[in-house]
Amino acid sequence: MLKNHSAFIKQLTAGLDCLLILIAFYTSYFLISQVHEFTPFISYTTNYWVMLVGFSFFYLYFAETRSLFSVLQFSWINGLLLRTIKVFCYAGALGAGLLYLMPAHNINPRLYVSFVFCSFLLISFEKVIIKVVSTIVRSSSDKITPIMVMGRGRAAAQICQEIDNHPEWGLRIVCKMDISASVKEFEDVIKGSYVEEIFFCFPRRIPSINFSVDPYIKSCEEMGRPARVFFNMPSVTNFARWDYHHFMGRPTLVSHTIELDPDQLLFKRVFDITGAVFGIFLMLILYLPLAVLIKVTSRGPVFFKQVRVGKSGKHFVMHKFRSMHCNAEVKRDELENKNECKGAIFKMKDDPRVTFIGKIIRKFSIDEIPQFIDVLKGDMSLVGTRPPTTEEVEKYQKWHHRRISIKPGMTGQWQVSGRNKITGFDEIARLDLKYIDNWNIWLDIKIICKTFFVIFKRGSAY
Repeated sequence: MLKNHSAFIKQLTAGLDCLLILIAFYTSYFLISQVHEFTPFISYTTNYWVMLVGFSFFYLYFAETRSLFSVLQFSWINGLLLRTIKVFCYAGALGAGLLYLMPAHNINPRLYVSFVFCSFLLISFEKVIIKVVSTIVRSSSDKITPIMVMGRGRAAAQICQEIDNHPEWGLRIVCKMDISASVKEFEDVIKGSYVEEIFFCFPRRIPSINFSVDPYIKSCEEMGRPARVFFNMPSVTNFARWDYHHFMGRPTLVSHTIELDPDQLLFKRVFDITGAVFGIFLMLILYLPLAVLIKVTSRGPVFFKQVRVGKSGKHFVMHKFRSMHCNAEVKRDELENKNECKGAIFKMKDDPRVTFIGKIIRKFSIDEIPQFIDVLKGDMSLVGTRPPTTEEVEKYQKWHHRRISIKPGMTGQWQVSGRNKITGFDEIARLDLKYIDNWNIWLDIKIICKTFFVIFKRGSAY
């Protein structure tokens, strides 16, 4: 989903600006002291602190009101230099007035002018760097957000043209659909494509053709895909949350079925990277003895690689230590009638495809350790929903698709809520949706702690 605002990024940018202002102050003090003699900093600190803190306060206020910290907004770069100049003019004037009201005028005016000018240069340079970096990042192939545009008329064409003209927005239209497409065709495209968000560009109802957008919005809700609607939208969904955003100068409402808190998502990613680093270190320690045991007990590679379906239908290659014979996928069809789980998942307690060493490493989930590689790559998370195979997704009911609206995880809600005792996929899906609807970073930590208990107390996984 497109993230236009993040309190954490705003706070980080404001903190960086304050640091640059502090650097500018000491730089100006050092340079001016080499040319002019004035009151030493140590002997008369009050006025210097008033100058530094007063100007910083005024700068932060005007910078916030003019969105200098909202670097994730698409309109942030519009008139950036002019806005920065205005902020420094206002803050500089008020800071000078504050110094004038001080009872003792022991600050050289050259120091204040130099300080403000140096702050302007450093912060302007910082904004240019952020602008360039954000443009490059959003324009890079792996950061571009794939979207679908569904609509008709001038408004839809104009939106598509604006997206094509602004690669720095980081959007790529992978599919355009007319309102003549049926709901079934619409859902089939979502199921078969990697689409992060759907843009709707038409009125809710077109009486002349008896058209209604409601079933399409409901499909997005049930399948866990964010929908950005370019018009006033009443309540047509049952549980999806709606957020108002101003996008490309237009009022939009965004529906989503997961709470996308940018601060917590950033922390989750940092948490994932930290855990992945430790996990990969553990994998390197275990690799040699496991590789020998796997090779000695059965033919084939050490690692098992399989295409899985990740967030929003994205396909990725998942890694495991191989615990089955090499022809396991071929024999899967022969064992389908022995499946102990109802629905779009295959589970069998005494699976003949599992090798001797495979049973041991599965008991303690050691075969899952290479998935730390997928976590570090960003395809998976430490905690999430089980990554399904493409064959399993083909068997999904419509509401099942919402469980792949987030990154899959190495562990999750259903693994610590019954694990092998759960025999129905619908029950697994409901537990996954419960996790999605109630997600926060503390829930992830709780699930990780429970995972260790499950691994060592409840026996083998299959």
